[in-house]
Amino acid sequence: MRVVLENIGPIKKADVSTGDLTILVGPQATGKSIFLQLFKFCVDHANIVKELKKFGFDWKNELESFLPVYFGEGMQAIWNSQSRIELNGRNFQIETHFKKSGGADSEAKVFYIPAQRVLIISAGWPLPFTSFDPTYPFVVKDFSEKIRRIMDSGLGSGGTPIFPRGGYFKKEIRDALQKSIMREGILKLDIGLRKRIMLEVAGVSMPIMTWSAGQREFAPLLLGLFWLLPPAKVSKKQGVNWVIVEEPEAGLHPLAIRDVFLTIVELLSRDYKVLLSTHSSGIIELVWAINEIVSHPEASRDKKWKL
Repeated sequence: MRVVLENIGPIKKADVSTGDLTILVGPQATGKSIFLQLFKFCVDHANIVKELKKFGFDWKNELESFLPVYFGEGMQAIWNSQSRIELNGRNFQIETHFKKSGGADSEAKVFYIPAQRVLIISAGWPLPFTSFDPTYPFVVKDFSEKIRRIMDSGLGSGGTPIFPRGGYFKKEIRDALQKSIMREGILKLDIGLRKRIMLEVAGVSMPIMTWSAGQREFAPLLLGLFWLLPPAKVSKKQGVNWVIVEEPEAGLHPLAIRDVFLTIVELLSRDYKVLLSTHSSGIIELVWAINEIVSHPEASRDKKWKL
């Protein structure tokens, strides 16, 4: 898929042809998140409009009112008369698509794990969509709502921990994540006066505000991966083709970044196409290494990915 953006916020021109793994690298506030959110809108506009209307949002079919509803408060300024989106060589009229919902394309095909994911867990539990104020972008509220639903479905109940648990990852990946991020701790569900996600270390249960920064950043990412990786024999979530992950390295040391990247490789192995934004040189080095491997003449053709 080829996406071209012109004159949108800090983006003068972005021309990106996606592969199986596409990585956006750059300084802060250069438009990576705007690009990724617009990518999702181009693919999922009917679903996005449907979800926003379901939760009571009304922008009176005005673009200036829709932009802060989708991108967050104050973001209407990113669009001007020179702004343009091109999708696969054809002009994409955002003015038309934010007015339509439902139909054959109303189910989401893109799963978005935002950079602000640490904000979705309050008092140990994911917030519902309607708990967020208008300052938050749609992708944060939508991600939190999906994670809340997977937790409400019973993940971690019945004595089985939330993590580590069998079925979602290969044992080697589970062990690596538990060692480098959870430090041999167990992510579990605490059912007292209210449900809470807790980290148990050496028999002591700790609430989320006592965790390390990396653990707080990683837990919502982990739950998002659970949503994408069904434990049954089905390899991927039905209908979802794309996964966007912003800053998977947030709060993590280099060895933990390496282990989190293994989960990205797991997504690729299940036929998801993945878009990442990152500031981590470690991730760039890992991608370089993979490119070197797949470009080797003896690499099996059916194992090659386009990066």
